Amino acid sequence: MSRVITAGISLVLGVFLAAGAAYADEVVLQNGDRITGEMVDLSEGKLSIKTEYAGTVKIDWSKVQSLSTDGPVYLTIGDNVVRATVSPSEDGTARLESEDLPAAESVELSRLKSMSYERKPAVKVSGRINVGASSTSGNTDKEQLNGSFEVVARSAKNRMTIGAEANRAETDGAQTESNWLAYLAYDHFITEKWYAYASTSAENDKFKDINLRTTLGAGAGYQFFETEQTNLSMELGASYVNTDYDTGVDSDYPAARWAMNFRQKLFKSRVEFFNTDSVHVALDDSDNFFLRTRTGLRFPIVAGMNSTIQYNYDYDDNPAPGRVKEDKAWLFTLGYAW
Repeated sequence: MSRVITAGISLVLGVFLAAGAAYADEVVLQNGDRITGEMVDLSEGKLSIKTEYAGTVKIDWSKVQSLSTDGPVYLTIGDNVVRATVSPSEDGTARLESEDLPAAESVELSRLKSMSYERKPAVKVSGRINVGASSTSGNTDKEQLNGSFEVVARSAKNRMTIGAEANRAETDGAQTESNWLAYLAYDHFITEKWYAYASTSAENDKFKDINLRTTLGAGAGYQFFETEQTNLSMELGASYVNTDYDTGVDSDYPAARWAMNFRQKLFKSRVEFFNTDSVHVALDDSDNFFLRTRTGLRFPIVAGMNSTIQYNYDYDDNPAPGRVKEDKAWLFTLGYAW
């Protein structure tokens, strides 16, 4: 009987010790608060730690004074990934001990860009796809279909973006809208914020008389924010524009290009506001320019599904003969994001 009791006590103690070991990481904040738990990861400026009393807590990394981990974790320091155990050092620094390092060393916490117990893929892929359709009959028969997609592959130093959109519409059997746009961009980060980019696009719009408009350009960009909550970047560079019109006179010219990409989560991340702008201005004639704006709201539904309301505005200051300068459209779509 005594052996059974002893074994039971040992089992209970083992369970408690295992539970304690699972929550052996500790974070000390700049205000003196201490949080003990299991470190989940550090990404996009947020440290996630799983606690017994409050679930998973996300902490602004800039508010962390010191950190200690129970075992080795994968750390991204600049361009390098090392596996090391972290312990407190001087305020604002961490002491790293690892077989990957010739000796223990202290690094500033601000240099640590990511952290996790499991090694994460070197490239993160995200994307979205949206589709909208409508059909009416009676006094007016109208069918409309539109769709778009975008995929972004991001590593520590590089980012590749590919996307496209298309719109078709018929009213009483006659085509009233037919256009598509495809784009590709490559960004190479020289510093954490500054990057060099190369981009190209191709566009067709039957009702603008554009058989094919292509752009090819390069320049510099600045990434103001790149988090799950906020994303803002701006670009400035040079581009070459070539337009093949169906009936108008073809044109080609060098141009200056400016672009902005903004995304912001609202209402505790329940709704996302987005806005993208780009403008090309001919270097030999400032009155010859065209711009493209996409603005809208995305509403989450469930499991990556979302609905979107979007306003498209295109302006061409030098359109083909007989065409107007402005094109406007409201889109209502269903989509999936990952």
